[in-house]
Amino acid sequence: MTGTVIFEATDPVRKDQVRDTDPYCAKSPALADDVIVTKGKLKDVFVRIKNPPKGSPLPPAAILDQKNCTYSPKLVAVAPGAKIAVRNSDGTFHNVNGSIAGKMLWNKPMAAKDPDLALDATSKAGDIIDLVCNVHPWMKAYAVAIDHSFYAVTGEDGSFAISGLPVGSYTIEAWHPKLGTKTLDIKIGTG
Repeated sequence: MTGTVIFEATDPVRKDQVRDTDPYCAKSPALADDVIVTKGKLKDVFVRIKNPPKGSPLPPAAILDQKNCTYSPKLVAVAPGAKIAVRNSDGTFHNVNGSIAGKMLWNKPMAAKDPDLALDATSKAGDIIDLVCNVHPWMKAYAVAIDHSFYAVTGEDGSFAISGLPVGSYTIEAWHPKLGTKTLDIKIGTG
């Protein structure tokens, strides 16, 4: 199954991020990344099947990298209760602060080139773990706890692909960290 997430308004203007609090980050200017729309197509939307088939495999291990003073990728899937690996590829200090619905899970320091952190995501399916760097407040990422592998994150062109979904009727959900959630009932047929 493939699709595209459309933004039904004028593409928002992305402002420059204010990165001058850290000389390392100031060397790599960037635009705000809370809503990225290109020619009416929305990036960084977590698309998932709400009613997956029984016995679906879990998502692969979640890895986030702090690179160019940005979390990459911005959205990841994590199996309920699994660990999230966090890497610091930058030449500056970060901290990794994770919470679910405002309840802090961890707040870990991470110096430049430290070994990866393996953080417990004490989550259940449907939880969203908000990750921020308190040193660099523009750095935000999200880990969506999901108990199957029928999901995708939209790319720059708003497109997504979910493979291996058997014939049947499903509810598809599209969630964006700032714009919220939309659902749609779909049918997957043969061919």
